[in-house]
Amino acid sequence: MWVITVFNHRNDVRIFEYTSKGEATQALKKFAKNAVLSYTK
Repeated sequence: MWVITVFNHRNDVRIFEYTSKGEATQALKKFAKNAVLSYTK
């Protein structure tokens, strides 16, 4: 599973889950610079 973690503000963290890397990287392009893409089993 691919996970995007977005850090908007100090107490505002959002997590989005994706099944494919391609889908996750496309979604990552839509976020600002405060996002991290990671993979977990």
